[in-house]
Amino acid sequence: VKMDPFEEVTVDVDSEYSGTVIESLTGDRKGVMLDMQENQADGKTRIVFEVPSRGLLGFGPEIATLTRGTAVVNHCFLEDREYAGNMGDGLEKGKLVATETGKASTFALSSAVERGTLFIEPGQMVYEGMVIGENSRPGDLDVNAVKSKALTNMRSTGKDEKVYLPPPKLWSVEELIGYMSDDEIIEVTPKSVRLRKAELDAGARERAARSKKKRLKALRENSK
Repeated sequence: VKMDPFEEVTVDVDSEYSGTVIESLTGDRKGVMLDMQENQADGKTRIVFEVPSRGLLGFGPEIATLTRGTAVVNHCFLEDREYAGNMGDGLEKGKLVATETGKASTFALSSAVERGTLFIEPGQMVYEGMVIGENSRPGDLDVNAVKSKALTNMRSTGKDEKVYLPPPKLWSVEELIGYMSDDEIIEVTPKSVRLRKAELDAGARERAARSKKKRLKALRENSK
């Protein structure tokens, strides 16, 4: 029988963010709220949940951002229970995926940043299938991160340096474990932590996605 470890999670947070905490843990993370007590004297609220351990992956960094660092989270193991099912689709984000190998250029990243949040900076080595950012829309988006501006007698490469790019989002291994999708792998080296697609070739990923879509459609039709 497939089982899930469950944990009791206690969150102390500024009362204005209590709804944010409840929404985060009881939605895609499959948690159940047990108790909520508000202390009007200090403006804090304590909320107690029961949550599958899988549902806590990536929760710490996410809730720290959503509550501006005011949330204090404690959790302890309760017991093994019946499998809670797949986590919600809302936890899976679309990614920006590199299509070429080489050094990322300012010119290419200035276009990519308009589509989402970057995980890399200009001059960083990338390769085909490497996740270089988060797509602002659902689904993955292939991006050429090494493309450079075509030179003419009216332009110079120096102009690229004037483009402003926000600092890249950096990840720890723990954060990536909660963030990664089923078709992704974490690479850990002494100097860096990277996320990549298990299948590096974009064409192969597209064919696999179409095949998966057909299988799901067939299963839905058979279940009717």
